[in-house]
Amino acid sequence: MSLKIFTHENLNRVDVLDERFYQVDEDTFYPSVTTVLEAYPKGYWYAQWLMDVGHNAGLIRDKAAERGSNVHNAIEAYLLGRELKWFQDGKALYALDEWQMICKFMEFHGRCIDPGTQVAPETQLYSKKMRLGGTCDLVCKINGETWLIDFKTSNSISKTNEIQLACYKEMWDERNEPKIDRYGVLWLNAATRTDKELQGKGWQIKEFTKDHEHNLALYGHLRALWDEENPNYSAKNMSYPNSFKPEGQ
Repeated sequence: MSLKIFTHENLNRVDVLDERFYQVDEDTFYPSVTTVLEAYPKGYWYAQWLMDVGHNAGLIRDKAAERGSNVHNAIEAYLLGRELKWFQDGKALYALDEWQMICKFMEFHGRCIDPGTQVAPETQLYSKKMRLGGTCDLVCKINGETWLIDFKTSNSISKTNEIQLACYKEMWDERNEPKIDRYGVLWLNAATRTDKELQGKGWQIKEFTKDHEHNLALYGHLRALWDEENPNYSAKNMSYPNSFKPEGQ
C-alpha cells in the first residue's frame, strides 16, 4: 500500500495520510473497504503458504503489491489521456509481466467498452450509511449497461474481492448516476486461453452481480467484527517539517 503524501512548500510542511481511512470532513474518517475486509478469515491455505515461504512472505507480498500498483497507475494514466510507453530512452519503464497485463487491459478496452461512453476512472467513494470509503478503478458502459470494474493482477480471485465490489456498488449508487447495472473484476492474470464476450487470452471479467445481497450480508458480519476490535478507530495522519536550515541562514 502506497502512502498519500502532500507537500505544502509555502507552509514548509509535508502531510502523510493514513491510506486505511477516507476523510469525509474535518472531523470524520471512514475505514476503507479493504481495511474492514482484513477481518475475513485467511483460511488453511494462507497459513500453509506462510509456513512454506517463511521469511520471504513479506517480500513476495511487497513485490505483488508493487506490480499491481504499477499496472493500476499505468491504466489510470492512459484513461486520463496520457500515452504509455514500455521503453523510453533505452530504459524499460515496466517489467515484462507488468507490460503484458497492460496489453491485456488495452485488448479489453478496445473490445468491450462502448466507444465514447467511459464514465469514470479511479473514483473515490464513501457512504455515510455504511460508514465506509473506497476507490473503484473504472465505471464504464459495456453493451449499453453500466459496469463497475476493479482491476486485479493477483494469481487468484478471493471471496473478499466479491465483497469489496458489492460495497463499491452500494457506495457508487448512494452518490452517483448512472446506477450500476453489473460489476466484477477485470482479472489480468487469468489462465484463460480462448476469446469470448468478456474474456481473452490471459484476461477475463469475473462478474459478481448475482450474489450481491449475500456479499453485502457478509460485509455486515465482517464490519461487526471489525468494529468490535476497533471501537475508537482514528486515522494516524502525520505532519512533518519539509526542511531545516542551519542557524543564521
